[in-house]
Amino acid sequence: MVRNGKGTAADTTAAVAWLEQAARGGVPDAMFVLANMLIAGEGGAPDAAAGHAWLQRAAALGQPAALQQLAQGAYEEGAAERADALLKEAAHALKHRTALP
Repeated sequence: MVRNGKGTAADTTAAVAWLEQAARGGVPDAMFVLANMLIAGEGGAPDAAAGHAWLQRAAALGQPAALQQLAQGAYEEGAAERADALLKEAAHALKHRTALP
């Protein structure tokens, strides 16, 4: 909400701080959004290394969009087998999504 200005003024810097807190608390969806904000430089200077680290953590916890994004990167790098494995994992994760605690 803070990121997009819904119910409050948009503040991407604050959004990064809130998302980082949630990500450190183990919330995979927060890890995914934070990763992409860091990579894009939303709320601060771009930090691809930190963004990719959060993307990897989210994927390790079965976050489907993170798995798909990593698969896309693998395809672009010519690692088709790795990409296929990631996409299969993403499809499996989509079948077994759980609600946030």
